[in-house]
Amino acid sequence: MKKLVLIDGNSLLHRAYHGYPGLRTKSGELVNAVFGFSAMLLRVLEQLQPTHVAVAWDVKGKTFRHKMYEEYKAGRAKTDQELIDQIDRTKEVVMSLNIPQFGIEGYEADDIIGTLAQQAIGDESEVVIATGDRDALQLVRGENVKVYMPVRSKRAGNGSAMFDEKAVKVKYGLLPKQLIDLKGLMGDSSDNIKGVKGVGLVTGTKLLQEAGDLDGVYKNLEKLQVSERVKSLLRKEKEEAFRSRELGTIECGMPIDLEWDRCELVNYDRERVEKLFEKLEFRSLVAKLPKDKWEQEVEEVFV
Repeated sequence: MKKLVLIDGNSLLHRAYHGYPGLRTKSGELVNAVFGFSAMLLRVLEQLQPTHVAVAWDVKGKTFRHKMYEEYKAGRAKTDQELIDQIDRTKEVVMSLNIPQFGIEGYEADDIIGTLAQQAIGDESEVVIATGDRDALQLVRGENVKVYMPVRSKRAGNGSAMFDEKAVKVKYGLLPKQLIDLKGLMGDSSDNIKGVKGVGLVTGTKLLQEAGDLDGVYKNLEKLQVSERVKSLLRKEKEEAFRSRELGTIECGMPIDLEWDRCELVNYDRERVEKLFEKLEFRSLVAKLPKDKWEQEVEEVFV
C-alpha cells in the first residue's frame, strides 16, 4: 500500500521560525526558519517512512472564504518580514528533494491537503497529514487518514502526536467530522470566525454529543438539555452558526490532481541536496536525508 504524507508548509514554517530564533550562516543569511523546516521535514520522513510526499502552501491574497465573509481572518498580526524573506529558500529545499509543491490562488493549504487526501483514499492508500493546525483534524478518517502534529511540552521538549479517529474522540469527545460543527457553534478567533456568541468549547461539545451535528442541534433545539439562555443564543445566532461552519469546512474538491509518480520520495538527486545544505551550513541534516532511488535499489539487492 502506498503511504502519502501531505505537509502543511506554512504551518511547519511558522513553527520552525519561532523554534530557532536568530540562526544565520557565516555570510549573514538568516536561515532559522529554513533550518527548522528542513529539520522537521526530515524528521517527519524518518518517523513516518512514507512512499510519497507533497507539500501545500498558502498563496498570498484573498480566498473564496473572503467572498462569503469579507472579515475572514481580519485582525491577524502581520507576518514578520524576516519569515517572509525565508519562504523562497525553504521552497528551494523542498524542490531540491524533488517533492511536488502546491499553491493555488483563492484557496488555502488546508484545501489542497483535503483534496489530495480525498483522492488518495480513492486509491486505497494511507494518508498522514503533517501540520500544526488543528483544523486538519476534521479530515481524519478511520485508519486511512491521520494527522501527525508536532508538539512541544516543558517536560518532554519537542515531540509529536498522531491523531486517528480514536485519538480525536479521546481528546475532544467528538468525532473528527463533528469538529466542523463545533467551529460553527464556538467560532475561531484566530480566523475571525464568530460562531454563536456565548457558546464555548464545553457547551458546544455537549450540544454535539447530544444532537450529533449542527443541523441536529437546530432540529431538536427545544428538546436539548441546555438552559433557556443557551437556546436563546442559538436562535439569535442561527445564521452565523451555519456561516461559521461553512467558513471552517476544508474544501476537498479542488481542481487539482494527485500524480503519484511526481510524489514518489526516492526520486531526487542526493548530491544536489547535499550541495544546498553545504551552502546553507546544514551539515547536521545531511545524515538524515532519505534514501534516494539508487540507495534503495542497492539495499534491495543486498538485503
